[in-house]
Amino acid sequence: MIGNINEGWTDESGQAVDLYDIALGEHAVTLDVSQMNVDGMAICFKSIDTNFKVYASDDLIYDYTPELSRFLGISYGMQYHTIAIPAGSTDLRLDLEPVFSNEPAGIREIAISDAGQYMTNVFRRNLFSFCQCMTTILIGFLFVIAGVTGKIVMKSTGIDFISFGITCVLVGFIGLNDTLLLQVLTGHPEIIRVAEYACLIFVPFQLLSFFSSTTGESHSKLLFGMLIVCFLNFFLQVGLTQSRLSDYYHLVYVSQFIIVVAFMIAAVIVFRAIRQKMIKPTLLRTMMWGLCVSILGAGIDLTRYYFFQSYGSLTFSRIGVVLFTAFMGIYLYQDHIESLKKKQKESAALASEISEAFAKVIDMKDKYTNGHSERVAKYTAMIAKEMGYDDETVEKYYRIGLLHDVGKVGIPEAVLNKPGKLTDEEYDVIKSHTVKGNDVLKDISVVPELAIGARAHHERYDGKGYPNGLAGDEIPDVARIIAVADSFDAMYSDRPYRKRMDFDKVLSTIREVSGTQLNPEVVDAFFRLVDKGEIRPIDK
Repeated sequence: MIGNINEGWTDESGQAVDLYDIALGEHAVTLDVSQMNVDGMAICFKSIDTNFKVYASDDLIYDYTPELSRFLGISYGMQYHTIAIPAGSTDLRLDLEPVFSNEPAGIREIAISDAGQYMTNVFRRNLFSFCQCMTTILIGFLFVIAGVTGKIVMKSTGIDFISFGITCVLVGFIGLNDTLLLQVLTGHPEIIRVAEYACLIFVPFQLLSFFSSTTGESHSKLLFGMLIVCFLNFFLQVGLTQSRLSDYYHLVYVSQFIIVVAFMIAAVIVFRAIRQKMIKPTLLRTMMWGLCVSILGAGIDLTRYYFFQSYGSLTFSRIGVVLFTAFMGIYLYQDHIESLKKKQKESAALASEISEAFAKVIDMKDKYTNGHSERVAKYTAMIAKEMGYDDETVEKYYRIGLLHDVGKVGIPEAVLNKPGKLTDEEYDVIKSHTVKGNDVLKDISVVPELAIGARAHHERYDGKGYPNGLAGDEIPDVARIIAVADSFDAMYSDRPYRKRMDFDKVLSTIREVSGTQLNPEVVDAFFRLVDKGEIRPIDK
């Protein structure tokens, strides 16, 4: 491999020529290769909107003058070439003719090299940029899919992430044009370039649609106007190009100007929303960071273009766009999680309020046990916390405790509030409140333990309880805890047939039935609360 051969070229007059900084017009430049070993080598380079012929020792070996349809204009775009050098060649000549009279012929990255190795290096150099663009396109498609399938994204945030996703796809494809890998793979740089121009035409509408949605306001008239402008620009470019009055290459500046205008309008809309406090601070920070990295990347690439002749390189702009999409993706995820947490808290608060209201209804039914459900719920939560359950479980057990006696709503009031001793038949009716409670709560799938607590809180540790005669570990955890809390409050409250028992007598009774009626571990936790003074006599 001989490598870069930008130096050594001469024009018709024998003057040295820098191919990377050639004057306007047509040129014929020659390179003496008689002292070079060019057998099996190829002359390789990138052309930019240039017709050219390649001669080896005055023999034409390559002619690049593509015929384009009127629809594609006359701009070829950029393309890589590898042209085998015949054995025995003593000199190489390039006849260069720029496509546009106001632009010089464009030749870059010229070298004499093995063709396969040269193209391998081209792919390696462009692979990172290619992956950046594909990442942007992939992220864009994910945003579009998420938005289209049930409007999931837009419902949770109120932001038009569909437009954001389409913008990412368009920008990603525009970046693909500059990596040149698609041109190499398809062999049609002119088609890729025209597709890029089409993408640029419709970026302003998607861009403005996204930024306007972040303000929470409807800008339908403004967006419709921008859509009309984009379509007018499209038909203008197609018409002028097909009539040969102009070309997409020159009209691209119109699209870029409209994009700048769209950015300015978006900035005004967002600034007004900031003043009116209509935009979320977290979203504002995310967009500002995204815009900063995008503008910084574009600034670096412009500096490289104008001062270092880095044509067709948008590496830092692509990095900025990828970071912008990444920032928005992170914001979307965090906002969605916060939205879910907020809804969860609201649902939990609603469930708690409904449970408390239902508990009051239950206690109103049984006038002799007013407040019983709320007290049992409180004791249940205290015992659960003492036993080491997490805060979420403690809160859940509290709600289950509130509704443990919900089945009493279905018990006749005459039986429920009978002042004397119950008959066996009446006691069976009372016991049925566990099954009735289960029937009421069993279809609440969000907290399935509600039904379990209502059904099993009268099961006994020794298996002699009701309604199913469960024993030991067969009894659900929450039911074991409610059983202790319910027993304590039942003995330490006034009942239809007796006054409440003495506090010490209640504790003595609970200790006696530990291991038979009540679970010993739960009873131990109960007495730890008593020792701490968290459960104590009412009159103290």
